Amino acid sequence: MKTRLMLTGSAVASSLCLCGTAPAMAVQTPADVTVRCGDVAGLITAVAQTNANPWGGTVKLAPYCAYRFEDDYQNSGNALPAITGKVTIVGEYSTLIRSSYHGANLFRLLSVNEGGELTLKGVTVTGGDTPGDGGGIANEGRLQLEYSTVAGNQSGGDGGGISNEGGTVNLYDSHILTNVVTNPTPDEAGDGGGLSNNATGTLTLKKTTVRGNTADEDGGGIQNQGTLIVERSHIENNEARDDDGGAINNLGNATIKESEIKDNWAGIEGGGINNGEDGTLNTYNTSFEGNRAGRDGGAINNEGTATLKESEVEWNQAGRNGGGINNEQEAEADRTRLTLEYSTVSENRAAGVGGGINNWTGAEVTLKRSRVIRNLPTNCAGIVPGCS
Repeated sequence: MKTRLMLTGSAVASSLCLCGTAPAMAVQTPADVTVRCGDVAGLITAVAQTNANPWGGTVKLAPYCAYRFEDDYQNSGNALPAITGKVTIVGEYSTLIRSSYHGANLFRLLSVNEGGELTLKGVTVTGGDTPGDGGGIANEGRLQLEYSTVAGNQSGGDGGGISNEGGTVNLYDSHILTNVVTNPTPDEAGDGGGLSNNATGTLTLKKTTVRGNTADEDGGGIQNQGTLIVERSHIENNEARDDDGGAINNLGNATIKESEIKDNWAGIEGGGINNGEDGTLNTYNTSFEGNRAGRDGGAINNEGTATLKESEVEWNQAGRNGGGINNEQEAEADRTRLTLEYSTVSENRAAGVGGGINNWTGAEVTLKRSRVIRNLPTNCAGIVPGCS
């Protein structure tokens, strides 16, 4: 930006002494806006102004306050303007909520465009309902949640709570609770009750809880096609109603460390995790407990490559085979490989065969200093070297 100095009359003569002085420049700083409790119009204006600021900025919500949206912003399908700049919204038990009175429009609360950056701190996002992806938040840029909650949202596409389409989502000390994704027609999938992450997306959870979410199809808690990293987190009581992966349906690369996958349910396969043909799953010091599958793989159904290190698979159930783990080989697919290192598979139960591990013909299981014990009706079915 250039600053012009206009000189007229007697000012021309006096200007001679200014020849060595730099022109005054306006100093632009990040926005810092406080929005009073319940002021939805003020919040919309604050987000729009922060979006437009090249330095971004912070929008501060009133503590213990709900901001209620009855209509979407300019028929955009979002309660607030789409995030195109660098915006931080800070609250203290503050809530963004869509009004659900009879006949209310369907819309999500937030969306982040490609190139946009949104950070939520101490904020709850709830009540969103959209026929598309991302019932609470749809992200194509960079989204970060700290000490925040996404709860009670619904979508007719993917990601009842949050959908990530090629962007980056980081969750720290946050909660993804009781979100729902439906399939409005039999030809449309409803995947990722809590979270969905597409093939070019990256999703990271640290010290985060994903609980009580439901998908009509795959991935009651999380649907992952890209890169998924889970550390010191809890994924529990999620449901894939009519398909696979009660906690996680993994079709990409998933790494899970020091976490609990507990009490999840799948209508077909992988009560805890379904690892698809192209999926790579690595767990470290992680427990699978109390998960159930209507058909195979109470804790894990593996059709790709899975490695469990220092992990425990206990008290899971399958309605058919593989009470703990089902290692499934599909025709004409690459060889399915399952490796357990310093891990335990115990106290699991299958209604059919392989209470601990069921290994299909052509698939491969490797046990390294691991135990498969006290499972019913047998510890293993198929070829599992080292299994009693």
